[in-house]
Amino acid sequence: MKGRCLGLAALAATVLSLPGCPMPLESPETSPPPPASAYDVLADRCDRGDGPACVEMAAQYRELGELPLAAAYARRACDLASPFGCAALARAFERGEGLQRDPAAATSLYVSACLGGHAPSCISAAAGLGEPDAGEFMRRGCGAEPVLCPARREPAFIGVDPLDQANVVLAMAERRLELGDCYRRSLARQLTLHGRVALEIAIAGDGRARAVAILENIREAPEVGACVADIAASTLYPPTTSGEIAVIPWRVLFEPGR
Repeated sequence: MKGRCLGLAALAATVLSLPGCPMPLESPETSPPPPASAYDVLADRCDRGDGPACVEMAAQYRELGELPLAAAYARRACDLASPFGCAALARAFERGEGLQRDPAAATSLYVSACLGGHAPSCISAAAGLGEPDAGEFMRRGCGAEPVLCPARREPAFIGVDPLDQANVVLAMAERRLELGDCYRRSLARQLTLHGRVALEIAIAGDGRARAVAILENIREAPEVGACVADIAASTLYPPTTSGEIAVIPWRVLFEPGR
């Protein structure tokens, strides 16, 4: 039995407790090492040139509030040509997280990350570059991930309030002599001159004209429309019914003898 026990003792990995056999004691020299932590595994992979592992390390340290370490791992990832690493490093420079704030460096890194295929960085690069380069980077980002650039919803069309329309007609009617003068000055040079002028008048809640657009004019005498638009812009109208800005169409027909 003694020989049998000694043989079992030599097989440390498969030690069994048998009747009459003392359990062998493990010596410190043969104890298995403790398992590596997730941080150790990621750090080792990063050191060996695994860019995504460096990005993960940067994210972990950022969550822990260890911003200088997070920036260091982001830099390592960027050096390994990881667009996610360059984006993380750009954010650190942009916000001054663990690094001296440097918007120019951030923009340059966002450009690199964008060209590497990181769509959100294209949008950030556009914001830093400004026109005319911004348009190209916006197109890259939006083309890669349309969700980053939702289409702007057009404002719903709001019909013209009849009372606002009537108020504009009455206010312009009070200035009919001045409007006639706009036409007569040109008619004196072109005796058969006739045509219509159509405007859109943007009126603020307090009745002041904020803008006037000429939609239709007399082709042979465009000065007529310009004169009419000036009169419309200088006219004080009643307050709009909604108290907010309203765009009111208005037109007038000019003919000889009228």
